[in-house]
Amino acid sequence: MGQRALCGPSAALGILLQEGIGDTIRISLTPRPGGDRREEVYAACELLQSLGLRSFSPSVTACPGCGRTTSTTFQELAERIQDYIRESMPQWKQQYEGVEEMTLAVMGCIVNGPANPKPPNIGISLPGTGEEPSCPVYIDGKKTVTLHGNYDELSAAFRKLVDDYIHTKYAPRASTSEIASTSRP
Repeated sequence: MGQRALCGPSAALGILLQEGIGDTIRISLTPRPGGDRREEVYAACELLQSLGLRSFSPSVTACPGCGRTTSTTFQELAERIQDYIRESMPQWKQQYEGVEEMTLAVMGCIVNGPANPKPPNIGISLPGTGEEPSCPVYIDGKKTVTLHGNYDELSAAFRKLVDDYIHTKYAPRASTSEIASTSRP
């Protein structure tokens, strides 16, 4: 089942969950040939997270694309960042409190850049049609740096900004031995 076919069931499930009806959901997707069955789990987690019912992983908002976006760089960067988050999340969850609530944005032009009404923790605007080949990055709603370079350089620099943000903004989790020593009488 493609993204479009998921919209109807998601809308129905969303209403029920938002009303507090039910405590178990199942989202079934027809996998791509050779595809990953975990996509069903990811879709269910994204639904719960978008409703504000649970936080599993930082969310990545990506530009849908329009006539202003002439390359696929923003799509590729959004996908690469999402994959990086999925790979890194088990370690981040062990090390940092609340990291699963972080928000990111990857936009395809300046117009709908990441400094919009409810800014993400970290967002990047890639160049759209006719825009200067530079990528402003916003952290907590403020423009902090402008990245330049090819796709691989932009991806690496954005991942580093994500890592730096996590290391500076999220409190380290207490280790098991620290918890045990502070709970003794």
